[in-house]
Amino acid sequence: MQLVKSQFMSNKVQVIVCGFLLGLISVWAYYFQFEAAHFMADYDYEASLIWQQPWRLVTAHFLHLTTLHWLGNVLALVGLTLVFARHFSVRTFLNALLILTVGTSVILWLSGFDDRFVGLSAVNHGLLAMGILLEYKDATSPSQQRLMLVAGTILLLKLAAEWIGLWHSPIAAAGQVHDLWQLHGAGIISGILAWWLHNRHLARLAQLDTD
Repeated sequence: MQLVKSQFMSNKVQVIVCGFLLGLISVWAYYFQFEAAHFMADYDYEASLIWQQPWRLVTAHFLHLTTLHWLGNVLALVGLTLVFARHFSVRTFLNALLILTVGTSVILWLSGFDDRFVGLSAVNHGLLAMGILLEYKDATSPSQQRLMLVAGTILLLKLAAEWIGLWHSPIAAAGQVHDLWQLHGAGIISGILAWWLHNRHLARLAQLDTD
């Protein structure tokens, strides 16, 4: 029992460290852009280039335009990692982030989104949606499930408020896309996809254990 608990804590700590390191990479990328003249242009999201330069599907999410922009998004990423780390191993956490980054970019491309963008906010919305669903599934009481339903409702209401123009992000950078609801909506859809694939992985492991 103690071994299982120790291993659980070890996995949780590793995931938190992983989230923190990814945040540091994003901070580094922000300051490195001032040293490399074309860094932002070479790694942001641009619909006409993402299939010729597929790294943009991922890298755009780790770039930022201002200090406030990266500060808000990196703190959100680290905070969400702290809250939901218990649901992941390092591998499943990185798998989820890969689905969130690539999934968001592909959804935007399929929807005809042709603005350029950078920033972690779509990933954060997807990670929040995924975390809410994971917490709801693991809830041990009706009150916990109701709390997650409230959290999910607030998330969707925020998205709706962005859509109709009632909510404007306080950390959105000048020059960033105006219709952030498209980014955040794509992130939430990717979060639902990541949650579904995460559950399939756990179900497959459970089946292997029973066999």
